[in-house]
Amino acid sequence: MGVTVQHIGKPVDGKSIGEWVKANTIAVAERALREEVGRGFDNQPVVVTDGTPRRDYLQVKPFGKIEFIRRPQMADAVLWALDALRKKSPVRSSRYVQSHMVLLNGTEITGDLRATLFAVKETDRVQIVNPLPYAKKIEGRKGSKKRGIGAVIGLSSQAPRGVYERVVLPLLVRRYGRSMFFDFKFVKLTGASKVWGAAGGRKTPLPARALIRGSNGRITGQTHAGRIQRDAVFPSLNFFIKPTGLAN
Repeated sequence: MGVTVQHIGKPVDGKSIGEWVKANTIAVAERALREEVGRGFDNQPVVVTDGTPRRDYLQVKPFGKIEFIRRPQMADAVLWALDALRKKSPVRSSRYVQSHMVLLNGTEITGDLRATLFAVKETDRVQIVNPLPYAKKIEGRKGSKKRGIGAVIGLSSQAPRGVYERVVLPLLVRRYGRSMFFDFKFVKLTGASKVWGAAGGRKTPLPARALIRGSNGRITGQTHAGRIQRDAVFPSLNFFIKPTGLAN
């Protein structure tokens, strides 16, 4: 449900047509919003001004359009994305599809998921993460020029383009992007194991075993035959509540 006001009336005084229509579009929009709020509409809806979400409606262009959109609940977006991730997941042992978890401020939600999400604040950090060691490989990597620039090579033939970044994220943005913000990134998880990777940036061979120390002298990893241990990272979708765009 939304409230939309566009292209109204004509001037009856000395104002230009554009100025008059703009002023009246704002006045009618404010009156329409008050009336709808009185009927139970969201009292802090997302404003879309001339097609731009969260732009102050006072900046509407002459003959422009103001829309008020009911805010989706964080719970709605997260639960929809969680369901989409499960549907798009490759299935072999079912471990991957069953391992997507929701984090609130870095801690897994283990109780009533919907109730917890309904209580989140604008400053809270909500993520969906898959903590399996091979989850990053399922997302794939960019291919070589021989395979085509930008080609994605995923671990599973059931999800050749991955699951999180290139499949579910665009669907999420298309569905909720006018009122919420989402991004994808690989994240570290507390207590996750280390992984072996190439020790890039070195032109000389490393010894068979060596410790890698940071500038402060702390050990940051160890190498073995030219490889280094690093923190494992995992695919995550991140959810943010956007400002409404209503004038203060």
